[in-house]
Amino acid sequence: MQTHVRRALIFPSKPVTLRIETTYELTSMKNTPITKEALSGIWAALPIPWKEDLSFDPDTFARDISGLCEAGVSGVYTGGTTGELYTQDFEMFCQVNRVMAKSVRDFGVPMQAGCTALSTEQVCQRVRYACDIGADIVQVALPFWLELDDAEVVEFFVDVAAAAGRTPIVHYDTSRSKRRVSAELYQVLTKNVPTLWGTKFGGSDIHAVKQITMANPELKVFVGEHILASSTPMGATGSYSSVVLVNPTWMVDYFEACRDHIWDRAFEIQDEICLLFSGLQSLPTPGLQDTAIDRIFGRLNRVLECPIYSKAPYRYGSQKDLDHMRKWVEIHLPHVLLNENVAVRLAVHQQQSLASV
Repeated sequence: MQTHVRRALIFPSKPVTLRIETTYELTSMKNTPITKEALSGIWAALPIPWKEDLSFDPDTFARDISGLCEAGVSGVYTGGTTGELYTQDFEMFCQVNRVMAKSVRDFGVPMQAGCTALSTEQVCQRVRYACDIGADIVQVALPFWLELDDAEVVEFFVDVAAAAGRTPIVHYDTSRSKRRVSAELYQVLTKNVPTLWGTKFGGSDIHAVKQITMANPELKVFVGEHILASSTPMGATGSYSSVVLVNPTWMVDYFEACRDHIWDRAFEIQDEICLLFSGLQSLPTPGLQDTAIDRIFGRLNRVLECPIYSKAPYRYGSQKDLDHMRKWVEIHLPHVLLNENVAVRLAVHQQQSLASV
């Protein structure tokens, strides 16, 4: 059921009352609902492993998820740019999220389903399915073919909330949606949509982060790894991370240093992350972005089995790029490479997972 709000009522003095109805039978894999306090930390962004024929590889995906859960991440998610949301029709979306829901269940690690699509109808269809299989949170960017105005943004989130029911929502605030959401508009959104719990803030503008947290103290704000230490004193609560694919322990240590206000350590790691990013500029293949880089990250320490190739039209890296980056890390950030004990543990986990298939 969709609940529509007319534009004359977009900015009411009182929150809009949502009538939430479901017409499907829940088969949730979720044990207990996530709390708002638990929406923090390092959430691992997952690339989708493709076979050589570019079909989905569910077994590799399940092993990658299990390895990250064992490594101590706060949560896992897919359906963002790392997970190539733009390649997934509804059938593929369902396959990917079924594997993720089943894989996290035994670890008690929350999952977040990225449900971004080109229309409200498509987004809500994905949201309903994600909630049905037990997603702890749904994440959505604004539909991005045409730029939405403020009234359309509010109406979109009201419709998404109606589809999600009690399941919390995180907004993926990216310029790829042709617009950003201001601190003031977040105030309107959270009044209309109490289940909007957080935002994934894209970019590096720390001043904008501060504006959002000051105006919306209850909103959970996630930022990029390269500004997490700088943004934590301003109210940021974690990071949706692809750098965690390089070395999960390194990133968990980073978040804990930020959370516990161990600033020397926190800013040391933040500087290391910026140095890591600078190393990407020397890759043999020019113009790699997002999932292409994240796949290289995942293979640097063999944290992921996911292959480095992705789907067209965007270019992806080669073994030459991976070898180059691994050598660069050995020279500039040798301590980021997994120590022998961790490498052995991951290898044993992968062998056990293969044996159980």
